[in-house]
Amino acid sequence: MSAPAPPPRDLPVARRSGDPTLGLIRRVLLVCLLFGAVSVVAVAVLRWDDVLLRAASPVLLVVVLLFAWLVLRRPAATVPVSRVVLLGLDALWLVTMGSRLGSAGGGGWDALFPTTFMGLALFVVIGYLVFPTRFAALHAAAVVLATLAVGWVALALGPSDGDARGHAVDLARYAVYLAVLAAMVWVLSRTKEHAARAFQVAEHASAEAASMREMAYRDPLTGAANRRRLEDELAYQARVVGSGLDVALVYLDLDRFKAVNDVHGHAVGDRVLVAVARALEQHVRSGDLVARLGGEEFLVVAPGTGADDARALAERLRAAVPGAVRGQAPVDVTASLGVTALRAGEEPAAALGRVDALMYRAKRAGRDRVVVDGDPDHDSDPGTADVQPAPRNPGQNGGSSHPRRADPLGGSPH
Repeated sequence: MSAPAPPPRDLPVARRSGDPTLGLIRRVLLVCLLFGAVSVVAVAVLRWDDVLLRAASPVLLVVVLLFAWLVLRRPAATVPVSRVVLLGLDALWLVTMGSRLGSAGGGGWDALFPTTFMGLALFVVIGYLVFPTRFAALHAAAVVLATLAVGWVALALGPSDGDARGHAVDLARYAVYLAVLAAMVWVLSRTKEHAARAFQVAEHASAEAASMREMAYRDPLTGAANRRRLEDELAYQARVVGSGLDVALVYLDLDRFKAVNDVHGHAVGDRVLVAVARALEQHVRSGDLVARLGGEEFLVVAPGTGADDARALAERLRAAVPGAVRGQAPVDVTASLGVTALRAGEEPAAALGRVDALMYRAKRAGRDRVVVDGDPDHDSDPGTADVQPAPRNPGQNGGSSHPRRADPLGGSPH
């Protein structure tokens, strides 16, 4: 079982791993930047007589457009660049506010509408997109306090317009508005953060469940599907085979495998089984299923494969086994194969019994060969009609020491 998931870190919304809304976050940033670019141009045109705006607007427009390009073309740089740009804009807006309130030619209180006040509110919101929630809250608090401090100092030191006290009160009200906005966004961000963590936990649990299901359906030695997985696949294919889809079954049993264990040991026998399983996987299509029934027995389920193609597939598998085994162990191993087609509504046990009997005929006919259901050369073999497959233990999916059945003719079929 894999190690438990690490505790979630306090990440900015735009970087939370597994967050299903990352694309939405980038789109929000792009919309804000588009709105900002249009606003910069509109304010510069409408207030061209304002020297400060006329000087700052081109630089600000370039920054906004470069930032938008980064969001579109360099997603990995979005967060660090966003932080630098946001802090720079905070400083620029505060300096602008102080300059307007503290100098005679700055335009005074009225010049703060709407750009300065709207910009500071927007920066508070954007902070929650690019900073971790705790740092975003500190950033919002800093913006609120800096707005009050810069504004009150500028009002106190700047030229008096007769209503400095009233402007100071209005500035305090605006600071309260910013604080309330920051608190609301903080609540939303925390809710979003909890949702992202819940999504991560659910995703991890789903991956764990998928891993456990995979382990339950895999043979621990060879990695091929086990008998439980095979029976599920056969039951499913039997339901759809009636629609005209051919489903071929290829049953492979290694010849004289008991001698491999007796002479070379079970460790070598296990290597042989692993080599055979890998060879089968390499010679079938991605949609085919390779399963180990137990011992040295394998079965391939090949949907969409007719009789001729199934025979060709079985011959390829038969030819591939000796070389694959030789590459992993110093033994010569061949295989006998039976081939049949799955029938509509057929029970898995019936299909396995029929193809097992065909494989057994290949053993009787001399081993290292393929027997196909309906082949007259083998159906006419005397005595084959009463060959019955020995009963299987469905739970027996262990290593190479799987016990084998006795040959009804008096010898070992392996």
